[in-house]
Amino acid sequence: MGVEIEGSGQRCRACGEILIELTERGRQERLAAERLVARGIRSGVEFKFVRKLAGLRANEVADMFGVRKETVSRWERGEVEIPRTAAYALGALFEHPKLARQRLEAFAQR
Repeated sequence: MGVEIEGSGQRCRACGEILIELTERGRQERLAAERLVARGIRSGVEFKFVRKLAGLRANEVADMFGVRKETVSRWERGEVEIPRTAAYALGALFEHPKLARQRLEAFAQR
């Protein structure tokens, strides 16, 4: 996805696979999402990753952004370019969920 993070785990002596604790995995995912948001969400895969970690369903994002659910799906599959404002708004929802929701709802009521 274009960001690097460090983590900890244990390497299996038999196969060499690295085993990661579930809590460590969650920490790494959160850190990756924070770095993607700070750098700017650039792809559909990144958009979907951050959306899911923000605890949002595609239809919720569609409603908040004033688009159809299918549009969000097309963004996430890379079929249509994600508008910068949508990528920025998703980053705001990830970093400050309550405040960003309030602002988006207020904007939608205008």
